[in-house]
Amino acid sequence: TTFNARTYLQPQLNKACRFEDMLKKGDRNPKDHILCSQGDFTIGGCTRDNTGANSYPEERVLPSLDFPSDHCIIVAELSVTPTASAS
Repeated sequence: TTFNARTYLQPQLNKACRFEDMLKKGDRNPKDHILCSQGDFTIGGCTRDNTGANSYPEERVLPSLDFPSDHCIIVAELSVTPTASAS
């Protein structure tokens, strides 16, 4: 849930890469998670957003001028499982 690539204008030059090498050398990993105990919730749906406009272009590098975070938004629609709320 992140895809960032440092430029040579940012600190930590050892992590910087050229634009052409972004896909190969950029940090592109799932880093944001929603955790809960098994059986407590029913998942109604989930989505992620790296634009602020409820979309997720796979090749979008973060942060951007439109979306200043280096992590995307994770959204999950959860319903409490009836047996979980009784305990």
